Amino acid sequence: MSEKNSRDRPSRNPPVELSVEHFKPKKSSVKSKKKPTLRLQKSKPPKNAVKIQPKQISIHFRWALILTITCFFVIGPCWALYKTRQLRRLLAENEFEKASQLSSKISSTLVISTIIGCFAWVSFLFCSIGLVLTGFLLDKGYI
Repeated sequence: MSEKNSRDRPSRNPPVELSVEHFKPKKSSVKSKKKPTLRLQKSKPPKNAVKIQPKQISIHFRWALILTITCFFVIGPCWALYKTRQLRRLLAENEFEKASQLSSKISSTLVISTIIGCFAWVSFLFCSIGLVLTGFLLDKGYI
């Protein structure tokens, strides 16, 4: 009987093959729940928070006044003189961001006015010197 059992055993119980698939959990048994995404929370600044202020905001009043007096492209300096009053009002009301922006606009306008004015004065001087020299040369009879 032992011979009969030994012959039948391999046919009845084949060797078991092990693979990775046997160890993976079944999809139906594992519940895949996605975690809900969290909303971004915006916090309010504290009541006693202080905004960072620039160290110094230039008013540019003297620069605009000097350019206006010396007739350096008068449109820009006159506008700058007008805007310095508004700039001082913004500083008095503690609106430092707007004041800083206005100060940079005034500064750039005054730089452009200075460049145009210097070009105008230099060209005026060269023309006047040229006219004086031409008159001198005509009087002497060199031309």
